[in-house]
Amino acid sequence: MELHAMKCDPNPGRLSPLTRKDVLDYIRMVPGWAIKDHKIVRVYDFGDFSECENFFMDVADISKREGHYPDIRIFEEKHVELSFYTYPVGSLTVNDFIMAAKMNFRDKFKKGIF
Repeated sequence: MELHAMKCDPNPGRLSPLTRKDVLDYIRMVPGWAIKDHKIVRVYDFGDFSECENFFMDVADISKREGHYPDIRIFEEKHVELSFYTYPVGSLTVNDFIMAAKMNFRDKFKKGIF
């Protein structure tokens, strides 16, 4: 099953931390994302703050549905940085990569295809 079609585990305490090999395997499945400071990170560039705001609302909607939330930062009025990390586990987990994949497919996700 592809990552974007999977559901996040609502109880992250049940998840195992990913090994370095697992992280390297998963990062290949989510184009545009990188590993930074033990998190997965992506920067999105928009035309203006209003587009950032709309994107933020999309992220909030997907995150609520999945029960897994990013760290999010808007900077220079037109860029958004998302990062995922499973804090209760103290490591990256499969939930983080599921969310990254859903962000990559957010237009389809918004339409209820997943």
